Amino acid sequence: MFKKILLTIILAMSVVGCELLSPSYWDRVNQRDREEGRRCFKRANGEYYCKDRYGNIVY
Repeated sequence: MFKKILLTIILAMSVVGCELLSPSYWDRVNQRDREEGRRCFKRANGEYYCKDRYGNIVY
């Protein structure tokens, strides 16, 4: 039983990990941001934030 759970967890992590590293996924994300007029910036303390086309900060 433990082996099945462990294998399921490993499989799920590999699928999610591969999707996060996929260039096509990030191309779709960047295309959506461009269509919505979002621009993202990094603050000096390491936090990221995005502004929409009207200047409102969105997360």
